[in-house]
Amino acid sequence: MRLHRLELQAFGPFATAQRIDFDLLASGGLFLLEGPTGAGKTTVLDAITFALYGGLAGEDAAEDRLHSHFADPALEPSVTCEFSVRGVRYLIARVPEHRRPKRRGHGFTTEPMRVHLQRREGGRWISISSNKAEVGDLITDLVGLSRAQFTQVLLLPQGEFARFLRCDDDARRAVLTKLFGAGLYDEITAELDRRRAAAVKARQMAESTIGAAVSAAAEAAGLDSDARGELIGLPAGERGIRFKQLNDDLTAQLARARDGADLASRHAQAAQTAQQESARQAGLMTRLTEALASLRAHEATGPEHDMRAARKEAARRAEPVRPLLTLLAEAEAAVGQMRKRIRGLIGGEAAAPEFACVLAGSADAMLVRKTGEEASAQAESAQLEAAALAHLVAAESTVPAREAAATERADAAASAAALIRSLTAARQDAPGRIMAAETILIEARAAAAGREAHLQRQAALGTLTAAASRLAELKPLLAAKAAAMRAAVDAHQHLVDLHQRAMDTRMAGMAAELAAGLSGGAPCPVCGSAEHPAPAKASKERAVITGENVVSARKHRDAAEAARLRAEQEHAEFDREVAEHAAVAAGHTLAGLTAEAAGVAERLSAAKRAADEVPRLVAALAGLREEQERLGDRLRAASAAEAAARRESEQASAELAELKETLAEAAAGYRSVAARQAALRQAAADIGRLAAALDRQAAALEDEVAARGRAETEALASGFGSLDVARSAVLTPEQQSALSDQVASWQTALTTLQAGAEAADLAGLDPARADETRASAQRAAAVLALARDAEQHARTSRDALANRTKRLGSRLAEVRHAEAAAEALAARTAPVIYLAGLAKGMEGHRRVALTTYVLRHWFEQVVAAANLRLAVMSSGRYELRRSDEGESRRQRAGLTLSVIDRHTGEERSPKSLSGGETFYTSLALALGLADVVKAEAGGVDTETLFIDEGFGSLDAETLDQVLGVIDELREQGRAVGIVSHVAELKDRFAERLEVRRLPDGSSTLKVVA
Repeated sequence: MRLHRLELQAFGPFATAQRIDFDLLASGGLFLLEGPTGAGKTTVLDAITFALYGGLAGEDAAEDRLHSHFADPALEPSVTCEFSVRGVRYLIARVPEHRRPKRRGHGFTTEPMRVHLQRREGGRWISISSNKAEVGDLITDLVGLSRAQFTQVLLLPQGEFARFLRCDDDARRAVLTKLFGAGLYDEITAELDRRRAAAVKARQMAESTIGAAVSAAAEAAGLDSDARGELIGLPAGERGIRFKQLNDDLTAQLARARDGADLASRHAQAAQTAQQESARQAGLMTRLTEALASLRAHEATGPEHDMRAARKEAARRAEPVRPLLTLLAEAEAAVGQMRKRIRGLIGGEAAAPEFACVLAGSADAMLVRKTGEEASAQAESAQLEAAALAHLVAAESTVPAREAAATERADAAASAAALIRSLTAARQDAPGRIMAAETILIEARAAAAGREAHLQRQAALGTLTAAASRLAELKPLLAAKAAAMRAAVDAHQHLVDLHQRAMDTRMAGMAAELAAGLSGGAPCPVCGSAEHPAPAKASKERAVITGENVVSARKHRDAAEAARLRAEQEHAEFDREVAEHAAVAAGHTLAGLTAEAAGVAERLSAAKRAADEVPRLVAALAGLREEQERLGDRLRAASAAEAAARRESEQASAELAELKETLAEAAAGYRSVAARQAALRQAAADIGRLAAALDRQAAALEDEVAARGRAETEALASGFGSLDVARSAVLTPEQQSALSDQVASWQTALTTLQAGAEAADLAGLDPARADETRASAQRAAAVLALARDAEQHARTSRDALANRTKRLGSRLAEVRHAEAAAEALAARTAPVIYLAGLAKGMEGHRRVALTTYVLRHWFEQVVAAANLRLAVMSSGRYELRRSDEGESRRQRAGLTLSVIDRHTGEERSPKSLSGGETFYTSLALALGLADVVKAEAGGVDTETLFIDEGFGSLDAETLDQVLGVIDELREQGRAVGIVSHVAELKDRFAERLEVRRLPDGSSTLKVVA
């Protein structure tokens, strides 16, 4: 990589635009970047690193120094760098994130970082990408270095390698890991360690599984906790023998338990037979005693049976009286119902004491009938009085209509008065309404006058919106074309490389191809000799490339070149169209234009509506003036109508008052005449119903007297002393049937109980020995219970031993399975555990970690490359040595650095070197590290190199030696820039980049060549 041009503005201490022409500055291969301390020399290196990678050169550099504090806040900071890689030129421009004043209002807003990468082709710049992430990847691929590697290989920063020379192993390890990407080996080691930990955990889990299985088997064998712990600690073989002994013991115990269970079963069977016989005898004795007890209890109820028989006979004799008593009860009920009916009609004895005599129980039929005739005469008198009120009821019915008419006339008078008030108010408001209408008309005419200006602005906004809309459509298309162009460029470059490799391979294999066509005695087509002592042979490792292959590769390359040119042309056309539409849009956004167009459209619509409203407003104003004239005529007519309505209302009110006075007198205390008439008619109806009820009561009393006489005669004839005695003997047919059933049932039960006590199977039993028989049955039941308990115990012991034996067999199978699984797991995990130990330096002969081993290899190369230059710079006095020795394992990691002094033969720490010795030793180490990183990165092209500070600590002779080494770099084709504030160096360099402070505190750059 070679730098050609660097431009920066508002960056660091540089407030104004600055330009550095590296082609002019580095024309001699060696140049000086000089200036006073703090003027901004290191900022130039920061600008190069920021342009390429978006970060600064130094590890300790703060990014708040990017935007210059000396520049105008509105001036955008930017860095542009032109460089070339393998003959292809690139231009990258980057704007850092910064704060700028808001375009509208006060305060600041934050602008994000922007970047744009271009490539020079055909005399013009072709855009590659403006995506930050994509540009970062492209720069890393083009340069071949990450930012950390770039700052160590091309920009040897101030003080960084002095620290690297003197730091401890951990800091040196961190730097080397970052530069050589050794983090991959740390990740490999971590992954192996993770797998080792998983394997160890799996082994532990397998051992835990074995322990759990052994514990379960020991528990199944009946061992206590101590014995189980002892068994778990035994080796697998001894544990198997122990488990076999336990299994044999359980088998023997099970056989003995089975024999005991069979014997207990036979004893229980014999006890059951004896118990069944005792229980049968006890049951018979219980039947006998219960039968005798039931017979004695039944015989004790004989008096009750005799009473039921006598009651049955009395009911038989009273049977002729029973229907006559029913008729008497019906007559008495009818009399009671009529009395209840009369009480309901008169409202109770308290409400009508004159009827108390007919409601008494001693009232006879004659008294009741006379009272009914008097009530009938009262009903007829009330009916005649109600008929006399008919004409007044008719007049009373017209009162609501008269009231409505009077109210209607009063409402008409009030409405006429209200109309007068309304017309008067409207006549007073008319001048104000006319004035308001005139004002609205003036405003509408003014709004309609601005319609033309709004139309012109709407047309202009249409043009701007079309441009902004097209610009929004084109941007993604432009990005797509840029992506297609990059793909075409990459494809073309790939095919160019393939064609070049085909040409190289073809040329390399040409001699072998010619040699393959030689024959003995035939002249060589190249040298003409007929002898061919050592013909060239084709390489077995190299594919044979024919002329057709080369032609095919060239055709593919040319086709890709044409596609690339088409893609670049399409991208350029889109880029040009985007620029044209951007110029038309003039920075306006589509959202802003849409919002403004909406506002203009709304104002234009308002102007149009105002213009449409002007004729209507003119007509409305004329109508208001005409209405003002009509209001006077309507007011005079309304006054005359109001006077007539008021006279009619007063006359109707007087007539209605006179009629109401007459009706009130006729109502006689009722709420109306109709109500009084209805009350009289209701009283006549009620008294009529009462007279009818009294007649029916008289008839019921007569029927009751006749029924009672017949019942008393029949009772005496049936042998009863009175009607009440006969009534007490009467039973219903159902009651008589139930009583007969009870008498017959008692007799049947007596016969049944006598037969039960004299049953054949109870013969010979002595009821006096009942207690002895029951005691014998209880003893037999107790013996049976004991025998059954013994049998159950024997069976339980047998089943428990059988279950233990079965469970032990199952648990032993689980133990064998767990042991087999643990052995297989150990075999599977042994390799990863061993590899993890090797990677962490815990296994193997040398016990070195993987990352440390890799870093040793690279650091050995760095030290070797550094010693080549250190020997020249120190006149052969000093040599760097990597040491594996140390007091701790960390110090023995192979990254410890010491210095061998050839003058004294001593090996000492780099910290003991003087300032000048430290500078050139660290410079040699930096150059060596740059060479190794370059080689590891695939031989990246490093044509431009910067060395920052340290030359002021050298004497003249050492300075010459150091510059001699640097001059060798120039002779190798590199452009080397030395960054220093030492004034003496100005005389040694013809090409210089001067950094100077200005009076305002900012800085400026000047190329001297």
